[in-house]
Amino acid sequence: MMSLVEVSDRDGVGTLTLNDPASRNALSSALVKELVQGLALLRERQVRMVVLRAAKGATTWSSGHDVRELPTGGRDPLTYSDPMRSAIRQIQEFPAPVIALVEGGVWGGAFELVTSCDVVIATETSTFAITPAKIGLPYDIVGVLNLMQSVSMVFIKEMLFRAQPVPAVRAMAAGVVNRVVPAEELDSALAEIAADIRRNSPLVISLLKQELRELAAARPLGAGTYERLQSIRRQIYDSEDYKEGLRAFFEKRAPKFTGR
Repeated sequence: MMSLVEVSDRDGVGTLTLNDPASRNALSSALVKELVQGLALLRERQVRMVVLRAAKGATTWSSGHDVRELPTGGRDPLTYSDPMRSAIRQIQEFPAPVIALVEGGVWGGAFELVTSCDVVIATETSTFAITPAKIGLPYDIVGVLNLMQSVSMVFIKEMLFRAQPVPAVRAMAAGVVNRVVPAEELDSALAEIAADIRRNSPLVISLLKQELRELAAARPLGAGTYERLQSIRRQIYDSEDYKEGLRAFFEKRAPKFTGR
């Protein structure tokens, strides 16, 4: 049986390759669980860094959350124990840097997956889009906070509200991407950055990553505010707009949202 995520390591560099071209690397529960398992394996092997990529030459890095797995209403799929949330945490808490090597389009939840990485290298033709508003999906609070920590407020508002793809060059200007290179230079750019990281103290880098993560998350949210936001999200899952968004997606047409 073909692995949905291929795992390899060489010279202290672990590589996780998304490998489900039939679904354009949709973040199904099966694929994400393999991603989490791969991260755990590389953690055991004590690699100095991890590279997260799609197969070379891919036109889509990932098409995002597998819409076929979304509930038809009522149940929130993006809970703390959801595979996607677990994968984000594993990347953020991995003791070594995780580098996203991006070729092709990054859609929906895959954008959060990429921005949870420590370094992002993209090709000139890569694009980035986050699309919950396009299908009526009430994105979860932790996910929004992760985006706020990675992207400037004005830029993430535009991405969330418009739900349109942004070219890699503009994403780099907004601080989403570290470097944009021609496709044929992707691996050499990775090799240069990886060599710099490997020359430095892994203990200090691990500490710095933890410090940056904890300090960036130091934004207290009152229980009342949290409950109010969760209540609104539950209302959206029960709304006609949410049902219409799913119908439109599967019928391959533009949704007609009414605000009800």
